[in-house]
Amino acid sequence: MDAIDRAILKSWDDTDNEKLSKQTWDEFETAVKGKKLFLFGAGQGADFYFCKYKEKAMIEGIIDNNSELWGTKAREIITEKIWNNSQTLKVTGTSALRQCDIEDVIVLITSLKYFTEIAQQLENMGIDHYFAVLPMEAKQREIKEMHDEQYYVEESCKCRINSKKIVFLTMSDFAGHGKEIAKQLLKFRTDLELVWIVQNLNIEIPAGIRLVLQRDQKKSIYELETAQMWICDTGMPLYIKKRSGQLYVQIKHWASVTLKAFGIELAQFRQNKAMIELCERESKIIDYIITGSKFDTETCRRGFAFTGEIYEAGSPRTDILFDSEKYRVKICSYYHIDSEKRILLYAPTFRSGTGEEYNPKATHIDLDFAKVKGELEEKFGGDWLILLRLHPVVARQSGKLKKPDYVIDVSNYYDGEELVAASDMMITDYSSIMFEPAFVKKPVFLFAMDKKEYIDRERTLLIDYETLPFSIAETKEELTENIRCFARAEYEKKLDDFFAQYGVHEDGHASERAAEFISGLINEI
Repeated sequence: MDAIDRAILKSWDDTDNEKLSKQTWDEFETAVKGKKLFLFGAGQGADFYFCKYKEKAMIEGIIDNNSELWGTKAREIITEKIWNNSQTLKVTGTSALRQCDIEDVIVLITSLKYFTEIAQQLENMGIDHYFAVLPMEAKQREIKEMHDEQYYVEESCKCRINSKKIVFLTMSDFAGHGKEIAKQLLKFRTDLELVWIVQNLNIEIPAGIRLVLQRDQKKSIYELETAQMWICDTGMPLYIKKRSGQLYVQIKHWASVTLKAFGIELAQFRQNKAMIELCERESKIIDYIITGSKFDTETCRRGFAFTGEIYEAGSPRTDILFDSEKYRVKICSYYHIDSEKRILLYAPTFRSGTGEEYNPKATHIDLDFAKVKGELEEKFGGDWLILLRLHPVVARQSGKLKKPDYVIDVSNYYDGEELVAASDMMITDYSSIMFEPAFVKKPVFLFAMDKKEYIDRERTLLIDYETLPFSIAETKEELTENIRCFARAEYEKKLDDFFAQYGVHEDGHASERAAEFISGLINEI
């Protein structure tokens, strides 16, 4: 793995700059002919450029915003052998660009982390002839991966299917419903080969489960194509071929109640034809769906366009909520939290736009942390701290948010359900995670400052927002008032009525039922 791979793994290649996102190396090589080429960024991206072009790597200069590097010769900072007189060039600031005719200049942004910001910097200088190493190389590697994927699938499909192998493919590495199902399978089956495809090998995993990196295409494709069963909570990759005799059990990544439309219903709302086609393909290869409630079953039939067998086991991942103290100790130890503290989990969802546009953003994080903390301590007593949990698709944006010292960023913690179990209370907006602490009667408050806009334009809701069993605040003042007026007996009565209406009966044993169902399917083969 080189610096480019590491940057791609960290999603640094994502950019809002439409121009950068569409560029290719071929376009760069055409545009640079007859121009003065400057590299912007004296780090590993510049090293990659010299490695890629070797003796053809002719440049006019190297620019960097770090003034400490100015005057340094290229050969002193580039580890790749420099094949031409570029080695005598010295790193400079942007003043070097101002000395040239802008129309004669091409800038290759070689910074891997800050290329979007540098592009804006160049635009502000009136320079629009620029390219960036990372998005171009990421695109080229993606094309190569597609060719490799097809070859690996064809080769793997020649191998025998292992009748005892189950492969898990989930949104989060060893988390969610799959985690609890796997733990139960390990308790009463010793003959199964359990494989989990992950993004990161450095995670806590029980003995008896084998990890495979998803980016190791050859291995991950082989595991999927030779497994008897797939257990998945998202969707299977398009390049994977379902073979005769293989079983696909969809366990989805929400609990017994989901607030928002998903699958085909969401694709239709977004008017996204490509997404509709993906959903239709998925519905054809699913054999079973494990759901958590009567309502979950009904919505999964629609969202997955599924007419096959559905097993209502409950929500396996929520079993840990019935043993909250264990996970409270774990989270307090992990984040060095005083065990006497009381914990609020703030878990807002993301905003993504409408129509075919899908650009997730961590917006509307407008909680008045100080006011909420003060109100909680006045109403419930104790010393409170707040865990901030952004949705996984925008988790990496959490570092840009300003937070007081009593707010701990837990956006990158691998298992969100453990955070729910460890917390005393939750504030969210439209995330379906709202129902999970409520399964064990923990207080939940909704803070939805953009309620009308979100409901009208962002997502179709499966449940009338106003009928939810939680207090709803559209302003900071309403939120603190709702905390101040919280009445536990009235709240718990609303929860009981709501869950009865939607057929929810969580009892802490859903993972056992789901594992027994899966075990039975394997035995029947």
